[in-house]
Amino acid sequence: MLSKLTLGQTLFIIIVPIVVVALIAVVVIVILNQKSVKKDFKGHYYKRIYKLAMDKDYYLINNFLFKIDDSHVARIDHILFADKYIYIISDFYFDGDISGKEKDASIILEDRKGKKYYYDNPLLTNQKLINKLCLVTGIDPNLLIGISIINDKCMCGIETTTKNFYIIQSNKVRQLIKAIESRPITKINPDQLAKAVKAIDKLNRRKRRGEQK
Repeated sequence: MLSKLTLGQTLFIIIVPIVVVALIAVVVIVILNQKSVKKDFKGHYYKRIYKLAMDKDYYLINNFLFKIDDSHVARIDHILFADKYIYIISDFYFDGDISGKEKDASIILEDRKGKKYYYDNPLLTNQKLINKLCLVTGIDPNLLIGISIINDKCMCGIETTTKNFYIIQSNKVRQLIKAIESRPITKINPDQLAKAVKAIDKLNRRKRRGEQK
């Protein structure tokens, strides 16, 4: 004759399957979230920057297109007008970890299998965008800070010594901008800031295409 299960045994039989199912669900959610971020990393970054802009009452232009010559149009993912600086932000996603030097033309991406690839240096990419923007707008380059955003899971081995260009994970952007805005300098003159916003917004070719977001 089978003996009756004790209370502890009964609870074990009930709880263990629940815990296993819960752990599987967590793993699935994490995997799906990572795939979602990879598929739409620009939208993911935008939400974080937009929230920062709303919280701090900063002006934000997203997906900015501007003409640099008769046959070329450049794109800036985000332009954030803060109190002391204007941030030129570019989005990147790397399926692995990156390393290199800030002035190298290319950086090294090592994927999860250990294979290495070369990619254009995001810091230099952003620097070129800022140079082009200054040329067509006449904005003082000292007002501009370049930030290259990468995905949170990407380990960055690129150290920067400049105070004008940064590469950082998206979950640390708010903290970085807070630190930069705390520098002991005066805020941008409201008239100067309004003029910069107007000059940049006037160049936005995206408006001519009827896009609003």
